[in-house]
Amino acid sequence: MSSEIKELKVAEYDNTKKVMYLSKELLLNSEKLNLVGTTNSAPISTRAAETLVRLGYVTFENIQTLTDVTNNRRSIRLIITLKKTSNFDKLYKENQEERKKKQAEREATVKKDA
Repeated sequence: MSSEIKELKVAEYDNTKKVMYLSKELLLNSEKLNLVGTTNSAPISTRAAETLVRLGYVTFENIQTLTDVTNNRRSIRLIITLKKTSNFDKLYKENQEERKKKQAEREATVKKDA
């Protein structure tokens, strides 16, 4: 298990489910993850982090904002550090099994309708 903190940069065109999925995938091999959002993607980062905490995958480790000024232009970043819980692996495995079951149901429905 890697002790380095992985980083996921959230774009304003990303959606919450995608960010949650990518976060869980990155946390498979790391204990901590930084979700990094800009002014426009901060709501998406926040929503994904809150949902992962509510579902028991992670806990909040730190939340901070950074402001960089370059050529008289401000760049603001929101950094949410998440730490996975002891239940992470169990929850991840259960979620993957449920996804496979739903995928099989969808495929069976498509075959039946065809």
